[in-house]
Amino acid sequence: MALNPYNLGDFNSGTYTPFVCNISSITRAAQALVTTSITHGFVVGNTVRFFIPQQYGMRQLDGLKGTVMTVPADDEFTVNIDTQGFDPFVTPSLPPYVVIDPAQVAGIGDMNYGNLSPGGIPVLPITVPGAYQNQPP
Repeated sequence: MALNPYNLGDFNSGTYTPFVCNISSITRAAQALVTTSITHGFVVGNTVRFFIPQQYGMRQLDGLKGTVMTVPADDEFTVNIDTQGFDPFVTPSLPPYVVIDPAQVAGIGDMNYGNLSPGGIPVLPITVPGAYQNQPP
């Protein structure tokens, strides 16, 4: 059985840097403002991907990639995706025994390479500090 990204397999494994964040809200705007439930750790220029289960509305955003444009707060960032025509983002109200995966955002890309040593001698392993790890585009 293949893992579904929404079944607490791929995106909740703890191997992502920066980690995956649950989404509290997303505005419908020319540059969507995303609020996360925890400090997200993204910086301007990061690329992120959205995972939006159908119960949260705004299904048009599911799977889209965007660039972080601003970081107005530790739990907020804007992204260069125009969500004005999207369905509204909603937090589902479910009975306590029903479990659905949360709406999530994760940093993507693999910049975990490079030559950082003085004199051009490669350091092993060859990495760039702060680069994403295990983030498929």
